[in-house]
Amino acid sequence: MSKSTDSARISPAAGYAKKLVRAIMPLIHNRKFLFGLAIVLFFATLGIFGKFIAPFNPIAQSGAPWSPPSSRHLFGTNYLGQDVFSWFVIGTSTSLKVGFFVALFSSSIGISVGLAAGYLGRYTDEVLMRFVDLLLVIPAFPLLVILSAYLPPTTTSTILILSLLSWPFMSRVVRSQVLTLKERGYVAVSKLSGSSNFSIMFKDILPNMAPIIFINMIFLVIGAIIAQAGLAFFGLGNVNSINWGTMLYWAQVEDAAIQSAWWWIVPPGIAIGVLGMGLNMLANGIAETTLEMKTR
Repeated sequence: MSKSTDSARISPAAGYAKKLVRAIMPLIHNRKFLFGLAIVLFFATLGIFGKFIAPFNPIAQSGAPWSPPSSRHLFGTNYLGQDVFSWFVIGTSTSLKVGFFVALFSSSIGISVGLAAGYLGRYTDEVLMRFVDLLLVIPAFPLLVILSAYLPPTTTSTILILSLLSWPFMSRVVRSQVLTLKERGYVAVSKLSGSSNFSIMFKDILPNMAPIIFINMIFLVIGAIIAQAGLAFFGLGNVNSINWGTMLYWAQVEDAAIQSAWWWIVPPGIAIGVLGMGLNMLANGIAETTLEMKTR
């Protein structure tokens, strides 16, 4: 096999790697991005290695009920004597999983709808956008509560419900970008070369929307984590699942506030707030860097 053939096979991968490095390099100079990334990586580490970090089995009694924080139980114990820190660490994985998959699935739907509506236009745009408008008008939280009450109380159903209700705004954002990008010269060149609509949408237009899509995906993660915690807090979902929302649910049901067991209430609340702040700073860092690059 010739060297030219080898280089031809390697060059596409090398090209994508160079583009990725070129896109990431400017971000390392943005403090907001770095600070947000550090927060997200911290919680991601807890979620991935939670089973190894947790000192006790979260559903087993490991101490006296309502024990305050100590060297043995960093976040104290709950009404059953279960270690709250172990609950918190294991629950991080579930909360992050919900946020990640909801962002992934809802973005996939929103991007596909937005690309089709913006690029194909005419009747396709009219039909798809009227459907999106209908979904945006319907109050999301009441519908979320109704669907959660009738579907099986599992993490999978929660991800499905949130994904189906979270994509319309993403489709609007993508469509507005496509309306501008489809008039660019490189799109005209692709049309003249005989590229299909599918190829133009996903190979020419979509990569140029990467920053704004990633930013909106970050906000979808935040929204999904908060929504999942809210549903769990109201008992809509699998209350036996271990996550930040069910920690707050059981703290409420078992009157943790009356028992002055603040260590059961505060950690998940702070975690949701801090993770939300980290993701928000991550998105702001990307937005600022992208704007700076465009104005140069």
